[in-house]
Amino acid sequence: MNTTLSINLSEQLAKASQTAAQKMGMSRTEFIRQAIIHELAQFEAHLEEEEMAKSMLVMKHTKHYLNESDEIMDGFGDDLPKED
Repeated sequence: MNTTLSINLSEQLAKASQTAAQKMGMSRTEFIRQAIIHELAQFEAHLEEEEMAKSMLVMKHTKHYLNESDEIMDGFGDDLPKED
């Protein structure tokens, strides 16, 4: 099911979107639809990145995580087993 929207664009934006749509071989409506899909995906990715950054900040101050991190980092200094 589709919903019809009505939007107001500046003359410059209307012309630019029409030109871009023609170059891409699609209608301006499809061009705008794809632009919205793209922007929503970018927005979701941005929110996810923010959540990841917040989680990392919490981890940075969590004793259990810091201990595990230290153990892993200490393991990098160990010699690798010799192969036959």
